[in-house]
Amino acid sequence: MGYDKKCVMTKILCFYLSLLGVQCSSTFICENYSDCQALLKFKSAIASDPDGHLQAWNEANPFCNWTGVTCHEHVANRVIALELANMRLQGSLSPFLSNLSILTNLSLPGNAFHGEIPASFGELSELVHLNLTENKLQGIIPASLQGCQRLKFMYLDVNHLTGIPEEIGLMKNLTHFSITYNIFTSSIPSFLSNLTELTRLELSFNYFRGKIPPELGALKKLEILYFHVNYLEGSIPSALSNCTALREISLINNRLSGEIPLEWGSKLQNLQKVYLSINKFSGKIPVTLSNLSQLTLLDLSINKLKGEVPKELGMLDKLEILYLHSNDLISGSDNSSL
Repeated sequence: MGYDKKCVMTKILCFYLSLLGVQCSSTFICENYSDCQALLKFKSAIASDPDGHLQAWNEANPFCNWTGVTCHEHVANRVIALELANMRLQGSLSPFLSNLSILTNLSLPGNAFHGEIPASFGELSELVHLNLTENKLQGIIPASLQGCQRLKFMYLDVNHLTGIPEEIGLMKNLTHFSITYNIFTSSIPSFLSNLTELTRLELSFNYFRGKIPPELGALKKLEILYFHVNYLEGSIPSALSNCTALREISLINNRLSGEIPLEWGSKLQNLQKVYLSINKFSGKIPVTLSNLSQLTLLDLSINKLKGEVPKELGMLDKLEILYLHSNDLISGSDNSSL
């Protein structure tokens, strides 16, 4: 992680220059290190650092020791991670970060970066983890991000983003895709079904409209599906029952209607938490839900469900929370098992 001989000589030269009254800038120290220059250009695009987190980013310290910077253990002076979380930094995201060509982790949550996500980020071919949550970023997600073919984790929550390009469907290694609390207004793109490695898909607290794409049934590895607080309509597609790895599904506060799919009870044996409240679901509570032996939470409240509460729900030994209020349900003659 230290400097090589050339860098040591550079610092010695800077020392002697200082004796002559000549200031040796960090740019001079960094002139032979493209990663260092990229970091300095990133810093120059920051308009405010109220808590002084980047004060250590200067010529007195090797750049691999700068706050939030991690360099490769075996490749000298190459940055593999830039992590600056909750530092109240304000400014734009420098496109020159793309020069950190072996970067695997870019994590800048809890700041106030504004403007668009630079298209040049698509050149970060080694990137695995991208977290830009809780900033003030705008515009569409860059189509160029498809170039980040190693990317597994993409967190863009709590921003002002507005669009998902079709090219995102080409990012075959994505396992986590989370874009909650933005201002997406389109229908949920069916091309997300191409992300067959997804285990977590979070689109909640947006303005998504239209129906849930049945194509999402192709996501066989999906464990977490959060679509709550949107404007989704229509029924739950039966194809969603093909997501047999699902552990949690939340569709709270939409405009969904129709009946709860019977197939859930036979196919989604891994379900632990089901949130369907504040919709327009009708019909009866499927008796087949009693087959979901891993269920710990079932929330069907504030809908238009009718008929008797199935006594078979009493067979759910792991059930801890059951919300059925604000429906048109009646108690059967033998619900003591609940």
